[in-house]
Amino acid sequence: MSKYTIAFLIIGTFLAGLIGAVLPTLWMSRGVGMMSGTMIVPNGADASRAMMTGVGSIMGGFGATTPQLSVSASGAVSAAPDQATIQLGVTTQSTTAAAALTQNSTDTASVIASVIALGVAEKDIQTSNFSVYPTYDTSGTRITGYQVSNSVTVTIRDLVKAGPLLDQVVHAGANNITGLNFSIADTSALVSEARIRAFDAAKAKAEAMAKAAGVELGEIISVTESSQNAQSYPMARVAMDAMAEAPIQAGTQDITVDVSIVYALR
Repeated sequence: MSKYTIAFLIIGTFLAGLIGAVLPTLWMSRGVGMMSGTMIVPNGADASRAMMTGVGSIMGGFGATTPQLSVSASGAVSAAPDQATIQLGVTTQSTTAAAALTQNSTDTASVIASVIALGVAEKDIQTSNFSVYPTYDTSGTRITGYQVSNSVTVTIRDLVKAGPLLDQVVHAGANNITGLNFSIADTSALVSEARIRAFDAAKAKAEAMAKAAGVELGEIISVTESSQNAQSYPMARVAMDAMAEAPIQAGTQDITVDVSIVYALR
């Protein structure tokens, strides 16, 4: 064995001993450093608990919302109508279209004149329907004549005149009425009052609910509103061949405002 071989063996043995002594210490030191710099999840039940805690924090950070309370309420105000609309119709028949039209025009003009005579302005009288139809025999194949219909819509702004007007137009030639509807010309003040009542009712309800739940109301997040007038029920279509002065009762109408309010809770 040469002196070079002996020297190489001595150096190799020394290095092997050195590596065997130093590396375990280095790995342990590096392992401690990793444990202190990262989250180590334990095994078993503790591992599940640690994972659940982490997920809960993330969901709380991204999914958390301000607690809210939503309430709805209505406010209503009653008032007497101050105007009415009525549709007055004149229907005539004759063997020719020209004759039916002539008679219809005469009767309709008389109806309109009687309405104006009671103080209704011309701007409150509007033609709402006009039609000409042939009439047939019982077989439905032969034309026997023509029917002309003309309807006007009249706005009555003085309800005291409603009854006399119905009587006058019947005598003037109107032979059917398609509707009598009462309404309130300007509802803005009534809607405002109904809105205040609705908000007051909604706030009182929200405060009561919050108190019962042991929380306090925060700021208003959103408000939605809708309003409606009481439905008018028109007169049924009736023949007006003979009619005494009609007793007209306008009654009252309700203006209703509905609100939905969403409050934050604190």
